[in-house]
Order: sequence, then structure tokens, then C-alpha cells
Amino acid sequence: MRIVQLSDPHIVPAAQQPVHGQDTLERLRAAVNAVNQLSPSPDLVVMTGDQINDGTEASYRAVKDVLTPLRFPCHMAMGNHDYRPVFRRVMLEEPEAASAPYYYALDRSGHRIIVLDTQDEGEVSGRLEDDQLDWLERELSSGLPSVICMHHPPVPVGVAWMDELILLDNARFLRICAAADTLHLILCGHVHHDFRMDLGHATVLTAPSVGLQFRKDPVIRPDGSRVIATDEPAAFRIVDIDGPRWKTSIHHLSL
Repeated sequence: MRIVQLSDPHIVPAAQQPVHGQDTLERLRAAVNAVNQLSPSPDLVVMTGDQINDGTEASYRAVKDVLTPLRFPCHMAMGNHDYRPVFRRVMLEEPEAASAPYYYALDRSGHRIIVLDTQDEGEVSGRLEDDQLDWLERELSSGLPSVICMHHPPVPVGVAWMDELILLDNARFLRICAAADTLHLILCGHVHHDFRMDLGHATVLTAPSVGLQFRKDPVIRPDGSRVIATDEPAAFRIVDIDGPRWKTSIHHLSL
């Protein structure tokens, strides 16, 4: 099974570009074109949060338009920049603008893909409530090899300013993962970098952004503001899974 992970596009409409100096809309369009040309083709695409930068309907409609040519199923997790009611109305075409957390699971090629919603509304860091953790525990008992997709990393990545903004109150989540011997991978976004952290029998992988990359050491301007973005190219993660074994690579874009 091949999974493509697109993370943190941070889309706004064309008239409002760029975002932190990058045209994130064009970068996502380039990523879609690149994914469509992959060989072997992916079984699915996951977008691990911050689909948009500002929570507006116009931004979600821009995302939807750019994703239209994508030839593979695309499944999204919520990030701190997303806004559930508008996401549900535009992306899911639900008539009610509900604010309920958006988490779900699906089976692909003999694997359980579990998509969590770590958004803690109004906060940059993430959180998982007990109802979602109860559900996660049940999903991981399916007996199928499992992959979790989520926005916030559940463990520190080793960069001070990023580690202040990961999944908070993570103890129960980590216990659930430790007890699930069929869990192999946890795919995360949020930090706009490629990190790997081993978590017992599972591995946490974070992806670079398909929109813009972050500095590990922000530049402090004379006025006290921070420059957090770099000029590095957009990129996405490819994960190939064969039974209990997997391998991964980063695909860099020319934009």
C-alpha cells in the first residue's frame, strides 16, 4: 500500500497570496500534478491538517478547486488553522455548519487508516478529548495493521519552539498506542519538517509542508517580530507499506 501525505498547505485565495513569502496555492497545485504522475500510484492521499490559513469559505473553495484534478482518494485531518463548520460545509458538503470534531477510520489494502482530530479550538497546540480516545482504543482493537494520521505530533520533535505546540495531555494517547501492537505508523504535520521519533513498536513521522517550511531557529527582527519561514521548496511524504515493513521518502517540488 502506498500513502502520500500532503501536509500544511496553508491555502488562501490567489488574491491574498503569498503566505509567509510563498504562493501556497501554486505549490499545492504543483503537488497535485506530481502526485498524479507517481509510479507506482498511491492508494490514497492524506492531508494532515492546516488545509487553509484563515478559516474562510473562500480558502476552502480554493483548496477544493485545486484538488479537483487529483486522481486518488484524499482524506483530511483537522489542524489548528482549520475551521470545522466551514470545512464541513464546503469540503464535506454537509448542510449544517457543525463544529463537532471530525475523526474517522477506513480500511485500505488490509490496513486500518485512522484519522484523528487534534484541534483544540482557539489554540495552536493540540488536544484529544476522552470521547475520541475511547473511539481510538476501539478502532485499534480491529486486529488490522494500523496507521494513525493526525496534525499535532504526540511527542516532542527536539526543537524548543515547536515542542511547546504539540499534542498536550498526551499520556492516555501514548498508553493506547503502546498497547496496540498492530499500530506501525503515526503520520503528523504541524511542524513543517521531516522528523522521526520511535514510539515503542510504532514510529512517529512528521512531514515537511506542501506550502512553506519553518525555521528550526526563527530569525528575530529588530522590532521583535519573528521570521519563521524559509525559502526551501515545498515537499510531501511517500510511505510504502508491505505487511509489517514500511519505507518512506520525501518528494521535493521545484516550486
